[in-house]
Amino acid sequence: MLLVTLGSGATAQIVEEWPDDDPILGLQEEIEPDETTVPSEEPEEPEAESGLDRIHFQIPFPEEKGGGVATGTAGNLEYVREDYVVASGGVELQYQDLQFQGQRVTVDLKTEQVTAEGDVIIDQGPRRLVGESLIFDLATKTGTVTNAKAFVDPDIFFEGKIIKKVAEDVYEVTDGMVTSCIDDNPDWSFRLAQGRVELGGWAKAKHARFRVKKTPLLYFPKILYPASSGRKSGFLFPNLGYSENRGALLGLAYFQTLGPSFDTTFYMDLYSEKYLGLGNEFRYRPSESTRGIFEGYVIDDPNSEELRWKAFWSHVSDRLPMGLRGVVRYQNFSDFDFFRDFERDFSNVAIRRLRSEGFLTGSWGQQSFTLLVDENETFISSDDITTARRLPEAEYRLRPTQLAGLPIYLDLVSSVDYLQSARTDRFDQKWGRADIFPNLTAALSTLPWLSVSVSAGERVTWYSDSRTEDGTALSGDSLTRAVATANSSIVGPSFSKVFEGKVGRFGKFKHIVEPRWNYRYIQDFEDSDEILRFDEIDFIPFANVFSFNFVNRLLAKPVDEELHGGAREIMSLEIGQLYSLDETVFLQSSADKTLTSTQGPVNLRYRFNPSRDANLEARLSYSTLFNELFSTSISGGMRFGPHGAGLTWFTSSNPETGKTRGNQVRFYAGVELWPSHLRLDTQINYDFELSLLQSQRYILQYFSQCFGYRLEYRDWQSVTREDREFRFALTLKNIGTFLDLTGGTRNGFNPGY
Repeated sequence: MLLVTLGSGATAQIVEEWPDDDPILGLQEEIEPDETTVPSEEPEEPEAESGLDRIHFQIPFPEEKGGGVATGTAGNLEYVREDYVVASGGVELQYQDLQFQGQRVTVDLKTEQVTAEGDVIIDQGPRRLVGESLIFDLATKTGTVTNAKAFVDPDIFFEGKIIKKVAEDVYEVTDGMVTSCIDDNPDWSFRLAQGRVELGGWAKAKHARFRVKKTPLLYFPKILYPASSGRKSGFLFPNLGYSENRGALLGLAYFQTLGPSFDTTFYMDLYSEKYLGLGNEFRYRPSESTRGIFEGYVIDDPNSEELRWKAFWSHVSDRLPMGLRGVVRYQNFSDFDFFRDFERDFSNVAIRRLRSEGFLTGSWGQQSFTLLVDENETFISSDDITTARRLPEAEYRLRPTQLAGLPIYLDLVSSVDYLQSARTDRFDQKWGRADIFPNLTAALSTLPWLSVSVSAGERVTWYSDSRTEDGTALSGDSLTRAVATANSSIVGPSFSKVFEGKVGRFGKFKHIVEPRWNYRYIQDFEDSDEILRFDEIDFIPFANVFSFNFVNRLLAKPVDEELHGGAREIMSLEIGQLYSLDETVFLQSSADKTLTSTQGPVNLRYRFNPSRDANLEARLSYSTLFNELFSTSISGGMRFGPHGAGLTWFTSSNPETGKTRGNQVRFYAGVELWPSHLRLDTQINYDFELSLLQSQRYILQYFSQCFGYRLEYRDWQSVTREDREFRFALTLKNIGTFLDLTGGTRNGFNPGY
């Protein structure tokens, strides 16, 4: 191997490297320029193509040209003059952060220009240009490549008959294409006559044709293509879509950065059927602990001649003074039918409830405090809406706290509320409420096979108003409810036995048998009919009941705990029954009350979880009064890597008459048809009692390195209503949703989204 050092002086120095074991390693001789011969051309030197020897060279640049040294290797080297070098035969040249490759490379020290021919490659960090020929200026780091391809971050690939690097991060393309796909024949691309790619900004193109493989589909006189993974102001790629109700869609959007922590996007949706939609999204994150997003959308509906809208706001502040956390979630729509007419997300089409809330909460040791304002709207129909509001609620909690080192624990929950309950054209009621519930619990046994605890407390609730005797209006009178509560629980005595033996991946099993006894008492309140009902605090029925459950549990420990984890419960069987200790309270009865029982039905629950990817659960309730099953359910699921399936089947009946009330099955499955590329998910609900396919949903998704599509079909039916929709969406890498086609029918008319 020969090392050649070329400079601007009158001589070049060639250092011949001897084998490592040669005693005269480093021998050097001077040769006059006119006597220089190309080392690879000497008869005794092997050819460069043989790979046995290559020339390693260094080219120092004059100080007036900025200095520095270019290094490289080649099969042949010709020192034409003191400031001009020609290398050939698989040349590799490196200068600063630039690396060149080619079959023939020349370096002009006077002009600081590099030219290359044949299998040309130029690398600069993560960016690469390849082509047939190259002219490059080392001083400005700009140049031109013919028949070229370029690969730059973030996953931007473009090619052209001519690609010019005109600045550090700017490329100009002539007669080429741009894409985010890495294939030689990309799945999609934009063919362009002229283009300019500004890394960290945009790729701008004239006379662009959108192509799938080599088939042109759309033409754009001008386009902007994002060439940055960061945030950059500008127009987003137009979205094309179709709605059966509103016609063809052209969706335009403009994104504007508002500093490092804020940005906003303006939307305009133009429909061929005279619908016009305007929207805005505003995002902010002024600190690591504070973030939020606002979304608003309004659409001019020519059918109703009204402006219809939706609004959403979410805000989170995690680190407020005094250790508090603040959250706001607000959601609202102009009308009930907005969900079905305009929502693109199928999960929102059938929405019937809206919840908005804002709260401040903090926790300090065993204590916590929450200040809450919320609103819950339930849509019974488009003209019948119920509303429940807390305006506001202040809640204080004390988690179980041991008293004086004794096995006695105090817990407390308390709240003060101003409440509102309303229903369209029927009532609108407001009242105040204060509630406190202290409770003491004593642990009477610490034996590992026996747990015994008792607790007692009193719940006191004050209402600023109450119902009239007929329950139709407010009486104007305050009301105080005080009810005593007591509870006792016994778990055990528990018995267990360990079994050795390998079954599957398990090597040891433990069978546990434990009875569970529980008693619960809640004092009766005579004026319960006068209580205004809002939430679970107000619904506290009298109770004097005892329950018994007999539980079998099977635990298993894997042979290889590092691979499969520690011991886990793989099976359980629980049988239980509830008993009323008050002869006037019946847990089962006939319709005419002639047959009654203070015993509740027998309940059974079986669970089987042999692995984290498989589960099965079965439940049933048996009426001891009529000796009939009145409810059953079975559910299970299994995953096989990316595949999965599950089923739930439940029935209910009148135990007195034996008439079936419900018999429904729900099935879901997901299959990866082509690993990491094509997936099919489905969900089906069927009512056997009504012989009705209540709903079915199919989602076919394809994922590629640079694009994906989603084909979705949804069908929902009831006895009186039918709802059918489909959607096709095409998403391109670095662009977003490019195509969105949606359609459907409801009750014989076309709703659009």
